[in-house]
Amino acid sequence: MQTSPLDQTAEPEIVPADQNRRVVTIAGTGWKGRFANQLFQYAFVKVYAAIHRLRLETPPWIGQELFGHRDPPISVLLPTVYETEQRNLAELFREPVPRYVNVNFDGYFQFHTSRYSPYRHYFRALFRPVPEIRGTLRAGWAELRSRGDVVVGIHLRRGDYARYANRPGKEHLFMAPTQWYRDWLDTFWDRLNRPVLFVASDDLKEVIGDFRRYNPVTVWELDLMPAFKAAPFYPDFHLLSLCDKLAISNSTFSFAASLLNPMGVECVRPHMELGRLVPYDPWNSPPLLHNEKDYY
Repeated sequence: MQTSPLDQTAEPEIVPADQNRRVVTIAGTGWKGRFANQLFQYAFVKVYAAIHRLRLETPPWIGQELFGHRDPPISVLLPTVYETEQRNLAELFREPVPRYVNVNFDGYFQFHTSRYSPYRHYFRALFRPVPEIRGTLRAGWAELRSRGDVVVGIHLRRGDYARYANRPGKEHLFMAPTQWYRDWLDTFWDRLNRPVLFVASDDLKEVIGDFRRYNPVTVWELDLMPAFKAAPFYPDFHLLSLCDKLAISNSTFSFAASLLNPMGVECVRPHMELGRLVPYDPWNSPPLLHNEKDYY
């Protein structure tokens, strides 16, 4: 059972809100949700703090190891602003005066990305790998790129999504059939000059055989996994963010990867009602389709 990082250290001092202090915290980052959820949480509070010149304090989380973030640790327990109890949180970035100061934010903050778009360069800069791992990642990417002129990436979410099947309220967390991805590939594959297919999945054994005709490559062939024992998901994420064409799952993991691609590449995602992959603009879309929490 996961616990809050605040439960794992000595209790910080509890103080009343003080406008002179001008602090915001996000105590859930690092344990509330998986990797991509944490990226959105951190990006939200980091952008908000930067716009309004607030001090940001965070618990330990994987972004410190992967991206070198060194925000000060949480020093005070503050009143919590729960995303589920608020309206118009996506307006916070546009407001001339900070609506919330000396609070802890709790939520996922997966706004329609048009809200984050004005800060896209800052957003991307938040998630650049540290020099200690950059060389390994570059070598893996160079090996992948050497196998073809156009790198086509596919992310197939399985794993935990299998547990959500037929669960009320979780219909948007669905496993798109591999046939949808093959149909998409077949619309252009034979017209590309030396394409190479990169497949990322949390259950490669289940899906990889369906792409045999495309000679797929995975992180295992690129020898990246030994360097990422503490974050075995990260090589997939990083390589997905570099692909020339990208087909994601209805998952914030691969959606967040598409946000970090600076090249404006073609991106598609599964649409449950249409029964196929559809184009999307990473910086003008909801992170998850068919989610009742889609909001601007």
